[in-house]
Amino acid sequence: MINKSNVITHRGLEPTKINFFSESSYEAFTDQLSRGFAGIEFDPNPTRDGIIVFHDANLTRITSGKDNRNIADMMTTEVTGIQLPNGRIPTFDEVMNIIRNSNATRNALHLKARLQNPEILGRLINVLKKNEDILEKLIVFDVKEETAKKLKRIYPHLRLAPSVAHPYDVARYNSSVGGTLMTIEAALVLKQKGLINGVWGDGWDTIGKNGTSKQFYTRENFDRLHDASLFIALVTPELHGTSPHLLGGESHSDAKDLPTLMERIKQIKDAGADYFCTDYPEEVAKL
Repeated sequence: MINKSNVITHRGLEPTKINFFSESSYEAFTDQLSRGFAGIEFDPNPTRDGIIVFHDANLTRITSGKDNRNIADMMTTEVTGIQLPNGRIPTFDEVMNIIRNSNATRNALHLKARLQNPEILGRLINVLKKNEDILEKLIVFDVKEETAKKLKRIYPHLRLAPSVAHPYDVARYNSSVGGTLMTIEAALVLKQKGLINGVWGDGWDTIGKNGTSKQFYTRENFDRLHDASLFIALVTPELHGTSPHLLGGESHSDAKDLPTLMERIKQIKDAGADYFCTDYPEEVAKL
């Protein structure tokens, strides 16, 4: 059975809710964290003088091309002053406060590859220090080995998870995501070094080498990870089609329609997954 304690909402999205709050908005996160889900997935983004939470590195998509500025070149107040269609962009500390005042315990902080340089990672470490009282409510995922070493040295109890994928997908896509993808074998090595607590599953598609088919979310793979005492959180199959600026809108055959997607998610749960990051939190929680 899947219930709300297994579900992580994705980027404040809920496409089946009519007139729901804008993605990554303060209002969307507040609403979802009030409804009993395991947590939210969110994207820290540096400004000139702070850190806000939004997926994109620039304003192009959310302003329909009217403003192409990079968020990193703007002051925090400039970004948070932008009116989304139904909500506003929050600061990192505001999101931490929403989490602090909720019962959610598995909030997924997406540490993209571009944030894992010494300068930006140092800034993030400083803001995590301000929120040390709620670090047990976070999963920091997409971490590289060197990043994990730095974070574990300062915050040994912080839950870290690398992004794991099928070897064929690691070979095809790793350069596109800044080298954060790794195989299960590589993740098990990090576990042996005491650097990670779980994994973040990334099932890109069902296309295998030379036109064959494949599945990454399987009982065999999940058993290997659980045998190493790693939790398994993962993105559900629709997310690659709804994440902007990834690889050009690729689709996943397991997400061709909602009934197919829900049936596949049930299979993934039966295979042993622990947490599901999805655009359809209410629907998944009812499976």
